[in-house]
Parts: sequence; C-alpha cells; structure tokens
Amino acid sequence: MVKLVGSIVLVSMTTLLGYMESYKLRMRVETLESFLKVIRLMETEMRFHALPLKQIIDKYCGDMDLLWQCHLLLKTGKSFEEAWKSGVAAGTKGSGLKLKDKRLIEQFGAELGHTDIEGQIAHCEVTAKLLEEQIEQAREEKKKKSKLFSMLGLCFGTGIALLIC
Repeated sequence: MVKLVGSIVLVSMTTLLGYMESYKLRMRVETLESFLKVIRLMETEMRFHALPLKQIIDKYCGDMDLLWQCHLLLKTGKSFEEAWKSGVAAGTKGSGLKLKDKRLIEQFGAELGHTDIEGQIAHCEVTAKLLEEQIEQAREEKKKKSKLFSMLGLCFGTGIALLIC
C-alpha cells in the first residue's frame, strides 16, 4: 500500500515538473511578446508625442512588471539606466526568459535616452526586429519541447514507479 501511494506521488511530482518546464516555455513567449508590445508603444509615444522616457514609463507601468519595477525605482531618484537594469532583474523573475533575452532587454534600456528622438526611435525599431527573431525562436522551441517535457515527466515518473513496485 505504501509503495502504491509513493508511486502515485512520484508520478504526480514528475508529471508536475514536466508541466512546469512546459509552462516556462509558454511564459517566455508571452513575456517576449509583451515586451515587444511595450517597445512599440514607447516608439509610438516618442515619435508622435515626444514624451520623455520617465513619462512613458509612468504611463505604461501597469502593462508589465518590469515597467512597474522601473517606475518605482525612478520615483526613488535612481537614474533611468539603473532603474531599468534593476527593473529587468526584478521584473523578469519567473518569466522563463533566457539570459540572451534578458541581455537584449537590459541593453535596450541602457541605450535609451542617450540620443535624440530619431536615434531612440531607430533603437526601438532595431530592438523590435531582434525581439521578433527571438520570439520566433521561442515559439519554435515551445512547439518542439512543450509536449516533450510534459510527456517526459509522466514517463519518467511511471518508469521509476514500475521499478519501485
């Protein structure tokens, strides 16, 4: 009886681990898509309204946790670059983002505000293109590996449970 309960718990846990890995893949795609939307909004605000970065962050801080973290840090008097970097670190936890994704987002914020509006708009456009490529890669990875992780967790747990019993 104890082996049966242990086996059920084991299969449940490994299946859950597989689903958690699958969830990370989905969250990566969703987070990158959200950030692409934010970049496009920022580009639009710069192009048509010539708003400063702080006002853009204030306006859209509810759209993404990263922007909210940045907004809070800007209120404490930190520079935009410092607030952005800290916001990326705090706002992307649990997002499934890879290191290269985080670096792209950090680099985007680090270079904002150092040129005129046209330069910033061009920077938004370049980053959006790079982000679109990463989104496509993330979608492909999700498509290939999502079901694999789910099934691997189930099969791994079932295999160990069979060995135990």
